[in-house]
Amino acid sequence: MSEAVLRADTRHDDAMAAGQRSGVLRPAYATAARHLIRLVAPALLVFVPVGLLSLLGLALVVDGSAALVNGAFELIGAPGRPLAVWTAGTLLASLAAQAVVVPATVVLAAGLLAGRPVSTSAALRAAVRCLPAILGLTLLGVVVFAAIVAAGAATLLWDGELLGSFAVMVPLTLLAIPCLLAVPIVALEGRPAGGALKRAYVLACARGHGTGGFWSSAVTLAFGVLVLPALVQQGAQWAASGNQLARGLAGSVLGLVVPAFQATVIARLFLHRLALRGGTAEYGQVVEGLPGSGPGSARPASVLGALLVPGLLYGGTMLVNPLGWLETTETVVTATWSRDRGPEIQADGRPRPTLGGWDLQAVHAGEGARMVMLMDSSAEAKLLTCADSTCDRTRYAWAEPAGVDGDPRAAVARLVGGRLVVATWAQEGNKLEDDDWRARLGLLMCDAAGCVPAPGGKPLAEATHATDDRLVALAPGRYGGLVVAHVRGLPWREGEEDQEVLSITTCEDPACTSPRTKEVARLPSRTSVYQDRGLAVAAGPLDRPSVVRFDGDTGSITVITCADSDCARPRVERPVHGGRPWRRDDHDNQSGATMLLREDTRPLIAYRDSADGSIRLLDCRNPECSQADTVVLSAPGLDHAAPAMVLDRDGRALVAYQDLDRERLVVAACTGTRCTHTPVAKMRHYAGHGLAMALNGEGRPVIAWMDGSPYGGEWHLVVTTPLNLPS
Repeated sequence: MSEAVLRADTRHDDAMAAGQRSGVLRPAYATAARHLIRLVAPALLVFVPVGLLSLLGLALVVDGSAALVNGAFELIGAPGRPLAVWTAGTLLASLAAQAVVVPATVVLAAGLLAGRPVSTSAALRAAVRCLPAILGLTLLGVVVFAAIVAAGAATLLWDGELLGSFAVMVPLTLLAIPCLLAVPIVALEGRPAGGALKRAYVLACARGHGTGGFWSSAVTLAFGVLVLPALVQQGAQWAASGNQLARGLAGSVLGLVVPAFQATVIARLFLHRLALRGGTAEYGQVVEGLPGSGPGSARPASVLGALLVPGLLYGGTMLVNPLGWLETTETVVTATWSRDRGPEIQADGRPRPTLGGWDLQAVHAGEGARMVMLMDSSAEAKLLTCADSTCDRTRYAWAEPAGVDGDPRAAVARLVGGRLVVATWAQEGNKLEDDDWRARLGLLMCDAAGCVPAPGGKPLAEATHATDDRLVALAPGRYGGLVVAHVRGLPWREGEEDQEVLSITTCEDPACTSPRTKEVARLPSRTSVYQDRGLAVAAGPLDRPSVVRFDGDTGSITVITCADSDCARPRVERPVHGGRPWRRDDHDNQSGATMLLREDTRPLIAYRDSADGSIRLLDCRNPECSQADTVVLSAPGLDHAAPAMVLDRDGRALVAYQDLDRERLVVAACTGTRCTHTPVAKMRHYAGHGLAMALNGEGRPVIAWMDGSPYGGEWHLVVTTPLNLPS
């Protein structure tokens, strides 16, 4: 026997003895850490060009759906066709890159573990030669993964418990994960995909030297390839949260480094099980089959630079935003809230208030980034106060006192200085039992400490059984006072259509100590206490009121304007006559309108059309709105919430509405009937039943909205603030 053969046999014996030693994870991770510069080379050479080309393609195909949400890139709503094509192409390119990088890194790791280092170029050539078999294994892995997820989802649908779903998915994953051993079998032994899979399970069952069989192999691969890398990546992202540059660096560096550790675990387990099951000849055949070229020279500076460049590029793009993507801040306010009623009982005997998915009525924001939301449905109204624009710190408390008539929706207005005034109905007697029951409309003054009755305030209206259905709207006056509009239904008489009375109350001070009330119109409308945004009021110059009445039953819009503050000569116009609603059910309560007055007193009215569910903007040509132009902002949709609207500092009307077709929240910026549409948030749980908007102290729109239906499934209260709406 020649000396060269003896040296080879000795080397093989030493390598096989090292491979037979117990332990896989620790030696594999130690080897990967020592030779990290060499092992990350395939990932750098393949993943970095693919990633940069993908980012370039993304910059070319993204439409208005691209945004930076809390500093991170996000696609808002369903992607368009170019973006869908880019997504499919990127996914296929990533799978192909993975099919090259993983076997190449396995070959490098096997050479280091067996004492026969391989160059990066030789490892890549070996990976390309076995690419068809690796692609077959990759496609099989995708199918198996999809089957495991489907089994877990089916279990979740069956029993509704996440624990049961995990109890199904974990064993299936452990049964499937030894397939990873087929990668070194294909790359190092040259077997086809089918034969490699069979041999992978044979090697996974090998025993010896106190080492377990199949389940030991499965658990080792699960922890070394899946669990530990995932924990490290999640921990790094958590540690870098709030710093987009650090997040970008952590994500890109770990994305390039982790495959080195994963591939080394796979290679170590393969050599370990091969040494246990086979002999020196079989082990030596695999080692001798490694590419024969040397390891080449490692360049740490070049590798480190290549590791950092993608993260720096991503983080810098997120910070500078050179492409001008929309930037928003977004907070899921109820992410950590309990939906159950709290056990604490307050001083007035009531439990702590809870939040319902249909409660959101209005939002008011002002200086200091503080905002307040009015919540009301069929009980007493509540106020949700956010300490800042992120709404991370909140105070949630009852606004109305106990025992008020909770059926009519409360109305709220923001006064100069930041205080809120809330309209409330104080009732006497039992509504269902007492014939002499009555309720009187009064005002509450609210600030950060809570709500108290308006000092010196007097009742503004009175309701009895005969006038039970009623709506109220408030608006601050131009000179420190208040304007109140309220409608009440008239008793129905056979042969006559439904009618209601519209009254306007003007006050010289916010507490309304000397109210002046006048009945200004009788309208052929059907009043409902359950309708949101059926009434809106605003004060024009010299405190001349303008009122919009939206009839949810017919979809008609009536505009009532006054020539003076006392409304001695009201004018009634109906710019939208409406018709038969397309469907009568609970969704009609979502129809409604909101109104704003421009400086020249011409109204702008945004509304959800009861006829087809579309969102529309009515641009009145004169203060009385006897003539108007209409623009359709969204396609018809049964589940649209009524829109919200504000005037920005440039005089544009900003209308927030739900785009159901693409599952996103959109803001239309309109000058007259010329509008640009910008998606600002993604609906993750479908259309909700509440939407409100206000301008904050910086002149930016703050949008509060319900994400998801309260009638079933998950829903959340979300606050979204666009930071750079297109001009």
